Amino acid sequence: MIVPLTKLQKEIMTSFYSVPPAKVIYNKAEREKLWNKSVARSAALDFNSIKEKCPALEHQIKRSYDSGNNIQSAVFSECVYAQTFANIMNLTKFVNCYEAGEDFIPKHVKALLSSYYLSPRYIYSTEDKSRMLIQAGGCDGIDSALITVVDLVIYTIEFKEPSAKTSEPDLPKYREDGRLVVTENWLNNYPQFEEMLKEHTDLNFFTVMGNNVHDFSNDSVNIAVTNNYSNKKKYADVICTEDISGNLVMLPTNQVSKWAVIEGEIRPAGRNHYKVWTPNALNKFLLEKDAVINEDVVEISKKQVAERKARGGNRKVSGYKINPLFFVCCKDCAENNGVLTFKLSKVRQLNPTIAGKMFFKNLKYNDVKAYYKI
Repeated sequence: MIVPLTKLQKEIMTSFYSVPPAKVIYNKAEREKLWNKSVARSAALDFNSIKEKCPALEHQIKRSYDSGNNIQSAVFSECVYAQTFANIMNLTKFVNCYEAGEDFIPKHVKALLSSYYLSPRYIYSTEDKSRMLIQAGGCDGIDSALITVVDLVIYTIEFKEPSAKTSEPDLPKYREDGRLVVTENWLNNYPQFEEMLKEHTDLNFFTVMGNNVHDFSNDSVNIAVTNNYSNKKKYADVICTEDISGNLVMLPTNQVSKWAVIEGEIRPAGRNHYKVWTPNALNKFLLEKDAVINEDVVEISKKQVAERKARGGNRKVSGYKINPLFFVCCKDCAENNGVLTFKLSKVRQLNPTIAGKMFFKNLKYNDVKAYYKI
């Protein structure tokens, strides 16, 4: 049975597929080359060429240089997809909101964006401002909104690479025994993951550390992926990605599993780290590695820990891993004759995460267009 499109999905997809298919302005290989150069702070980057083709990307790379933080590869695809979409829709005027561009947006449109938790970064518009694509930022809202300014019709759009996570929130912090306690507040914020968590009620993070968990039922993962874009703060009508030929493709968010291979994942050690919340477990792991603990000071052989490298760039050693869940930064360590000394209070603990993942392995523009008869 074919699931019908909503009115907004039908309208935006009809508009999108009414023109010939368009190649993404930088393909995956080209994006990876640009990303590698940007995180290496390469002098070989041609900023003028990038700005001419994709001004949002040029600005994001320059911002990463100024801040010292590496740009994420997903930011590359978001900027590239948004510019490709703008080209398709003949949105020829570009406005940078970081440079007082928000003044370009009418007040009533700003109010509408605020209600969708959208914080404008870049605007792609017709010359008469009758139609705008607002590229937004922040983790609380979706990527973009296409707005018809005259009658305030808003179409919300999520840009995703062919292999991507729908979202990856931190899980609640587990107890000293390694077992998770899912709070009502967390489920209220991330109800799409409830069924996935029910399938692993006995999960012990100290047992599975070092290995990601992938054994979920297709039904629970489908709920996580489909419902990810149906809550108040992160609602999206459609997803834009690229097909196997490099064409930008649009499909409804509530029908991802029709077009993608979906997968669930729990990572015991996610990206975010915090002050240690299981001190007893940390002490146990340190003593198992023959560490000497004197009040707040730890001494441990460097041979007993693993190097932790920074993401991107030249991959310098940034710290030492006590195990997959605990680490200490180089700047907080002293080394003498192969022995590391640091304070217990400086150790960091990585928080577990949960995610729904989608892989558009065989996606074809013409198949999507034909399926929805648009």
